[in-house]
Amino acid sequence: MTPATEELRLQLPNGQECALLLCGPVHAPPVLALHGWQDNAASFLPLAALLPEYRLVLLDFPGHGLSARRPLSAPYYIWSYIAEVRGVVEHFGWPQFTLMGHSMGGAVACLYAALYPHELAKLVLLDILGPIATAPEQLPAQMREALVQLDAVKDRRHYYNDFQTAVQARVEKGLALASATLLGQRSIVCDGQGCYWNLDPRLRVLSPMSLSEEQVAAFMRAITCKALVVLSTEFWEKRQTMLKQRRPYLRNAEIHELEGDHHQHMQARTGEIAALIKQFLT
Repeated sequence: MTPATEELRLQLPNGQECALLLCGPVHAPPVLALHGWQDNAASFLPLAALLPEYRLVLLDFPGHGLSARRPLSAPYYIWSYIAEVRGVVEHFGWPQFTLMGHSMGGAVACLYAALYPHELAKLVLLDILGPIATAPEQLPAQMREALVQLDAVKDRRHYYNDFQTAVQARVEKGLALASATLLGQRSIVCDGQGCYWNLDPRLRVLSPMSLSEEQVAAFMRAITCKALVVLSTEFWEKRQTMLKQRRPYLRNAEIHELEGDHHQHMQARTGEIAALIKQFLT
């Protein structure tokens, strides 16, 4: 079931044009949701259908979904997205709100919650516990490789014969057909040559800079609001060392692990996750 939605386009103070989906009663408690890498706002629609008592504001990050790409002079650093989140919050003028993020969106949410703790009523993290970290001694090699990749980026569209073939390409990367179709309806563009995923190709380039683990810890320890963390066993099976290390960073967190994959919030575990969110926000 897909909830009724409204489209909104904002020209934000930093000059970025972003698209948003709005769901739920206008005067209901607001929840700003931030999607994962190469996903879009539609990834939260299955959850939104089960949370009708909240005003969900679903943001397309720059270069994703229906939002404009960043200028070539502006990089896609994880902390760069804070400006868009800040712009959306200021547009709506919320005194307090709940911030929810999946994967990369959850990493951005952690940074924002640390920077503006007085604004956050609660924090919901879906299959993430902070940004990716890089050891300082590994940064020169990472930056060098990122610059090589950036130089090789060509803004060429990879065309598929039709919409379903484009969707199938995402299914082959591990996403369920219904989920890939939902994302595709917001990201796939079809023209006379076929259909393509309208993502900024620079999103596939390695980031030249990352935070260190010590910096990640400092941000996460600065989060003061209550947090709900829902993790998938499949994604974290090979990340047990990180999980053990980062659990103590959040001082006021309720952490659940559910059987499932990285997109369980829009697939098999949507109902369970929605129930956890409702209980947490009540």
